[in-house]
Amino acid sequence: MASDIVSRRCQAWYGMLLRLYPQPFHERFGEGMAQTFHDLCRERRDAKRGLLGLALWIFAETMLGIVRENTTHMTPLRRTMLRVALVALGLLMVPLVASRVVDGWNWRPSAFVIVYVLFFGTGMAYALIARKMGAWSYKVGVGVALVAGFALGWSNMVHVADSENPANLVYYSVLAVGGVGAWLARLEARGLSLTLFAMAVTLALMAVMLPSGAPPYLARNMAIGHGVFVALFTASGLLFRHASLAGRG
Repeated sequence: MASDIVSRRCQAWYGMLLRLYPQPFHERFGEGMAQTFHDLCRERRDAKRGLLGLALWIFAETMLGIVRENTTHMTPLRRTMLRVALVALGLLMVPLVASRVVDGWNWRPSAFVIVYVLFFGTGMAYALIARKMGAWSYKVGVGVALVAGFALGWSNMVHVADSENPANLVYYSVLAVGGVGAWLARLEARGLSLTLFAMAVTLALMAVMLPSGAPPYLARNMAIGHGVFVALFTASGLLFRHASLAGRG
């Protein structure tokens, strides 16, 4: 009978679904859950009632249980990665929606991949680095530095794409200073303070020394942008200095 075939297929699929539970949970409850589902299918079949609605409801409920159990059994690092991945996905929705409603916003699929990697990488960097210290000034300093670095990299990427001028890639040297400085400082607050001050000075010198050749209004906007980034890097450096003087860095 057709109902028997559907019932057997649903039971087979449900058995495969149960394997997605963590192994200890599956070994303890999997057989009983499969038997319960089998009994429910048989009752529906004997009563000559439809099986699809019941199967969909149980499958959905089981999927929620699988997500819950796997999250519970995750290590702290994996839970952190999952949270950051979901937050990055949520943030990615902003440019994705904008690309549909804003005229001229025509990103390639590769651009969305790059942006997601930037979101995820920035979030993971904050989660891992800020966890190293308990001082509020250290945590805020990490957040300000990462936001400023992300914004500088993003704006420079967009500017290079629009102007097609590879000379603007020199601004990535500011981020290189930050990466090398953080590595040499071993994420200690005092060393990070010096690193952020060095980034601010590097960007300020570039703003003063590099010729722009831009129209007055654009040059003014660029000067304001440089000033904002210099202020953010300096503020982050001061926060790290506060953490260092507090004896926690």
